[in-house]
Amino acid sequence: MSDIETDKNNNFWKYRSYEEIREIILKKYQISQDTFVVLYTKGKLMMAARFAWLLYWIGCNHIRILIGNIQPSLFINNLSQSLSLPNLPLRPEVILSCSQLSNEFLCSTTKFIDVRTYREYSGEITGYSYIRHAGRIPNFEYDPLDGIYGQINGDITWDELEAYLHLMSKTNIYEKDINRIVYMCGTGWRASLSAIFAVELNLAKTITVLDSGWFEWSELYLT
Repeated sequence: MSDIETDKNNNFWKYRSYEEIREIILKKYQISQDTFVVLYTKGKLMMAARFAWLLYWIGCNHIRILIGNIQPSLFINNLSQSLSLPNLPLRPEVILSCSQLSNEFLCSTTKFIDVRTYREYSGEITGYSYIRHAGRIPNFEYDPLDGIYGQINGDITWDELEAYLHLMSKTNIYEKDINRIVYMCGTGWRASLSAIFAVELNLAKTITVLDSGWFEWSELYLT
């Protein structure tokens, strides 16, 4: 993940800048907005989700996350010698920085959801060895699924995935008049998976992840 994120000491595990991503990821692996990208992880599903949400922000149109207990072979074939890459991300609205957050609080049709555990949300623990402050960001509502997005493994079955989607769809925090949902967690991994689920369920017109989440916000406003 170091290819797509900064480190915790310098920039709160944020995504790297688009200029860096162009060089480190897009050009290296010859990924354009029309490339069919398949992601797989043997770890937690949120790891693949974090990468997938970055590609979605950039503007990639064909992103898939492979699930199940399999042994995939990675191969690259028919690489193009020339890539048409946008100068800026094509979906800037799907990632929000902490510095942009206060303006979003003024919008009555935006929902703010914290997908951390209740122990993190209530301020009992930080949930991370490197996060110094416990607590929550004002205006963010607790997600009653209690941090479930950090527990889902990459080898889940399709039926298990459908069950998770069903659980999310039945929570009572999603109103029909909401145009935008902003998800947050500690740094962005769990929020990325919840955002992908929300897109699949069509829960709002715009789905957004607060990049670097509680980690950056707490350092900016509680230090």
